[in-house]
Amino acid sequence: MGELHHDDRSIACFGIENRGIHAVRSIPSFAKDNGFLHNPTIGGHFAIGVSDLQGIMDRLTEAGIPFSDTGVYAMAGIHQVYVYDPSYNVIEINQTKSPLPPDQLDKQDASEHVEIHHVMIPAHDVALSVTFFRDIVGLEEGVAPDANDSGSAEKRDAAFFGKNGRGIHLVKPSATYPASHGLLHNPTPDPHFTIQVENIEAVREKMDATDILYSNGGTCPTADTNSLLVYTPSLRLIEVTQLNA
Repeated sequence: MGELHHDDRSIACFGIENRGIHAVRSIPSFAKDNGFLHNPTIGGHFAIGVSDLQGIMDRLTEAGIPFSDTGVYAMAGIHQVYVYDPSYNVIEINQTKSPLPPDQLDKQDASEHVEIHHVMIPAHDVALSVTFFRDIVGLEEGVAPDANDSGSAEKRDAAFFGKNGRGIHLVKPSATYPASHGLLHNPTPDPHFTIQVENIEAVREKMDATDILYSNGGTCPTADTNSLLVYTPSLRLIEVTQLNA
């Protein structure tokens, strides 16, 4: 299958049992070296765990959508597939493993747990992306975080999969978003993830102390959160959020 090219100098993980954040070195030849159609090391991507990966592969094949069936290659016992969504974002889909028994979960160090609140995926055609994630991947569309009972599919600039603002946000890129919201960063053109923390003021204090520029997102995009946007040293945008009491 080729070489993964990863060692302690090229990959770092934050989380438990492969869940959380994987920070990897970009490898331009990764897809060619491993015989894949997609390169998961370039540009950042997200992984969705599903209970019936074979069913999704069957639907991808039926729809004529190319995908990389990598088998079990990077994470022990986990079957992985890579595919482009309609906006050509790389999406990883994994066959979920049985969760750890409760007694083993209790032994895990809580400080190693990473709470991902949501991921944002740009969608140039929101309706088309909704169809992909709903009909091919098999996810159920939810409602906008601040909506009562109206389906988010009715909004063509955004759609949501999950509950209470958690899960996946599909957002149409907007060049004017930072100016209209008073931000330094634009969260709409590129994929990013949101880390949920208990004390966002402590995060701000650390950034202020090291002169890291960030945008105070406030309650944008969801009313029940207090958020900020910041670049990593590799200029990957991340969002940090705290749930309002």
